[in-house]
Amino acid sequence: MMGEHRKKLICLMQEVSGKHSLWNVFEDFCMMTALSLANQSDLYHTVTPKAVWEERENRYLETIRKYDEKERMLFPQMIAELVGEMEQVMQTGFRDVLGEIFHELEFHNKWKGQFFTPQSVCDMMGSMAMDADVIRKTAKVYGFVSLNEPACGSGAIMLGFANACRDAGINHSRQVLFIGQDVDERCIHMAYIQLSLYGFPAVLQKMNTLSMQAYGPAWYTPVYVLDGWEWKAWRRRKVEAEETELLEMING
Repeated sequence: MMGEHRKKLICLMQEVSGKHSLWNVFEDFCMMTALSLANQSDLYHTVTPKAVWEERENRYLETIRKYDEKERMLFPQMIAELVGEMEQVMQTGFRDVLGEIFHELEFHNKWKGQFFTPQSVCDMMGSMAMDADVIRKTAKVYGFVSLNEPACGSGAIMLGFANACRDAGINHSRQVLFIGQDVDERCIHMAYIQLSLYGFPAVLQKMNTLSMQAYGPAWYTPVYVLDGWEWKAWRRRKVEAEETELLEMING
């Protein structure tokens, strides 16, 4: 059964789509929400260069200008309904809310034939990848473990792993760094929004992981920025470098 917040979110999108295609409204909503979260969480350019911050700010302004004053007022309401829906589903576990809405609006029939993996399948994959003992031991030495999803889509597999972490008593926001890439920018926006609002420390990058070609700057979630994950990542690299140096000395 579709929750009330999700129904209201879809109704708001449909209301704005009077003069715009519903697909463009969904796309712009995801892009502007991602841009807002990224810039508001890094006002002092801790990990995002000032030039990138300004470029994202200008992109937001350029996009919102497509809508009249009445339509613009509906976008904050959409964010509120999305947050309400995510708060509700979190009572039982993390879910790919935006991916599910994508299918409910039947965009999968129009956009490259793309289908997002159901959350139940992602939860199973997360459980299969879970090794609580390894995570605890690694986190004790290095501070955290990292999970890399090279075709992250809207983030459902990372959410599935976080559900497995919760079941195993692992704190996903303190002991796991989530890293994701996807060649489609829309997927990056969707995943970034959900990982941000669910409180994940994460780094996302538009990238072709077959050729390893990156497109544009990385996206850092608010938890990554505000909880000092850049320092944690630096500390881990330092420990790993010291271990490598020691092994080279031992092996002569």
